[in-house]
Amino acid sequence: MAIKRVVSTFISLTVLFTIHSFDTSARSHANPLHEQIDQANNNNLEEEIFLLVNKHRQAMGLTALKLSKVESTEALKHSRDMASGKVPFSHDGFRKRIQTISGQMGAISASGENVAYGIMSAKEVLDTWLQSPPHRKNIEGNYLYTGIGTAKDKDGVVYFTEIFTR
Repeated sequence: MAIKRVVSTFISLTVLFTIHSFDTSARSHANPLHEQIDQANNNNLEEEIFLLVNKHRQAMGLTALKLSKVESTEALKHSRDMASGKVPFSHDGFRKRIQTISGQMGAISASGENVAYGIMSAKEVLDTWLQSPPHRKNIEGNYLYTGIGTAKDKDGVVYFTEIFTR
């Protein structure tokens, strides 16, 4: 019985130490684990935006968009560039992003882009875009594909980019 208690206490302390160690390393901005956690959170945010956009489109009687890895890669690059300050918060470089996408996916007959920044949930981002006529027009536009990328700046502010193409 005493051996079981010692083993149980050891296991409990090991689990507690592991959880504490995980939390501590996750706070370090220079730690690769922190970057992996941030990217996983961003991926969840991107997936949620994608689902919410398609839910909105379907409620409007529109076809669902297909998620394009090529477009998501370009959207992520743009969000990272804005988050790092490499480019201002804007649509700067949009034509180049579309050229890159076209080079990999083929001819594009229409394209659009939505950007946002802030500490917002996926629903808050979608709601913000839907309140803006040009952004709503992209979300409800005659597009087939979309790509979404998010990135955090050093202060935890998230930059969002969604690209639409047909």
